Amino acid sequence: MTISGKQYALEKAGSRIAQGVVCATLLYCGAALAADSSHRLTVQVSGFTHERGHAVANLFREGDDVLKPDQAYQHEQAEIHDGKATINFPDLAYGKYAVSVYHDENGNGKLDHNFFRIPAEPLGFSNNFQLGLFTGLPSFEKLQFQFAADPAVIAITLK
Repeated sequence: MTISGKQYALEKAGSRIAQGVVCATLLYCGAALAADSSHRLTVQVSGFTHERGHAVANLFREGDDVLKPDQAYQHEQAEIHDGKATINFPDLAYGKYAVSVYHDENGNGKLDHNFFRIPAEPLGFSNNFQLGLFTGLPSFEKLQFQFAADPAVIAITLK
């Protein structure tokens, strides 16, 4: 059986169209997956007694030391209004995270401590963790939460 020039041209054109459809589908799916790999985490913070300074949040990934905020995965800050602040972490992949938030009252960009190394500025943590005699120091395991929904909102109250 021989193929005429016209049939060959039609088969070749059909093959190119099919290849184009496959390529377009793969590109679309790849773009959808890439767009799907990052989401926004919103942290709503309450408990501020005044509006001076900023709310500062530190986001930690599994394996990070939450006692070293300068080594946090991400840092974000927000202004305080009516005793509350909303802090967003955009472009975040789903997974396990921990958050600490403090009120940088004097705007020096760090959590201040007193003579005994106790935090001197209001502080709060994810997973409803509170510093106390029986809770010990914060750790990733104590603060962790699963970020798996978009939009995701967690609430933290400063103490």
